[in-house]
Amino acid sequence: MSAFTKIFQKWLPGSHHERTPFATLHGTRHWIDQLQFHHEYEAHQMVVEALHQFNLSSIVLDERRLHVLALLRHAGCKLQEGMVTQYLKNQTAFRYAGKSLWQEVFAFYWQLALAYQSFVKAATHGQPVLDQQLPAITLLALHYQGKLMQWRYMRYETPTQDAWRNVHALYAIAEYNGFSGLRLNINDTETSCTHTYAHILLLSLINPIGLIPWKIELATHWVHNWCRHLQPALQFDMQVHTHWLDLAGCTPLLQIEKQAEQGTAPRYWSLQSTLKALEITRAQLINPPPSKLDGIKNEADVPTLLDDIQATLSRGGPLRHTPRQEQHSPVHLTCGFEHVLHTLGVPNSTHTTQSEPWSLQDEGENGYGLTHYSNPDILPEHGSLISVRSGERKHSWVLAAVRWLDIQPDQPIKLGAEQLGSAPRPVVLHGVNHLMSERIFSMTNPPADCVPTPCIFLPAQDERRISSALVVGDMSISSARIYDMLDGEYIYRIRITHERGRGRDWLLLKFSILTRHHVETTGLEHSA
Repeated sequence: MSAFTKIFQKWLPGSHHERTPFATLHGTRHWIDQLQFHHEYEAHQMVVEALHQFNLSSIVLDERRLHVLALLRHAGCKLQEGMVTQYLKNQTAFRYAGKSLWQEVFAFYWQLALAYQSFVKAATHGQPVLDQQLPAITLLALHYQGKLMQWRYMRYETPTQDAWRNVHALYAIAEYNGFSGLRLNINDTETSCTHTYAHILLLSLINPIGLIPWKIELATHWVHNWCRHLQPALQFDMQVHTHWLDLAGCTPLLQIEKQAEQGTAPRYWSLQSTLKALEITRAQLINPPPSKLDGIKNEADVPTLLDDIQATLSRGGPLRHTPRQEQHSPVHLTCGFEHVLHTLGVPNSTHTTQSEPWSLQDEGENGYGLTHYSNPDILPEHGSLISVRSGERKHSWVLAAVRWLDIQPDQPIKLGAEQLGSAPRPVVLHGVNHLMSERIFSMTNPPADCVPTPCIFLPAQDERRISSALVVGDMSISSARIYDMLDGEYIYRIRITHERGRGRDWLLLKFSILTRHHVETTGLEHSA
């Protein structure tokens, strides 16, 4: 018999409502007082089960029930903070314990999200006694929906369409009723529905799936500060707005490619204030303020994490506003992962059908503006992988991704490309079962079914604060997997950490090097 059941059975027999300690404020307070006699983990489980019983109850949702929920929430939040800290510290060292901790943390957020969502539904469907509480319960419902998304990211899960539909609907309620900007105190933090909504959208936009948990937690803290002034607009401004969403839809924030996107209830966003706030965070890295992550995070990885986030948020529209230097010089352009890989794999190739002349109009720190004055044989699409090299063959190729296209009748074709990395070189990957597996590339006679995957290695570029990355065409290569990478005479055992970008036929992946081994030429290398 669990500790929760023992406490539960102390209450007088009778109807379901009479048995539960959560039918009255007095009973709830008395039950909460008993938690101090239990271990933190056990007490947390008891609160989660209490919230579960609360959500199963058929008692009418009114102000008294809202106060009962608030008591359970405050009791659980104190325990939840310790559970989160334990998970961030120990999830890599204790695999199964880490999974159990994640489940406990997630279950607490799940029950609260469900409870406050139910109160919002009650308040907007025939419970006028809750009208004055609607701003607070809507904000809490949004907050815990965001927490569910954040903790799904830690398990490599993307938010579902239903999750986005719930988030959009909650913000629409706040906007319709005129309290979206009302700032309230939630868990000792002042915020509003607009702030919380922008927080959820921005965290999704930086694509945190694959980041280790403390990095997701740090990114969440940063995002909360960055989106204080992020506001949606009803009218589109091409010079300002770079992203949009449909409040009646079920998708996250999307990039605007060229002109205003249409929807049932479109909202337009600019990230300029976010990028300015990001630079303030960068300046604070020299002498960072105290953080709950002190002793957990690896300080050496923090600047790189910030750079990765900045690169992600700067894509598309924001890149158009960065300073550029006029060039007007000829370049060769190759489009598509397979064509780029072929060009890199055969340095002296004369396959001009895959490489076309374009004009480099301007160049910025993060990308290029290119122009074609006729009809190219292959027209890159939005998101296409391209390689660019100046007319002089001694220069190395640069990999980039197309972020916008401007095609007008009787006008030159223009495109903007974000630089992914320079001096790319072809390498091959092969998956391994675990860290101690035999190196496939070291075998003289590898198994016949061992077919390596060709990909493109982008070396680190310290002057632009870009760390090493891989561009792959195999869309099944995923985060947290271990691979052997053959690069010349060296085999690197690597772990894919997270995705940095993607297109129709390519993925940009970050990785960590686990081991390095020098090897002579093998049969598998020749076959690759």
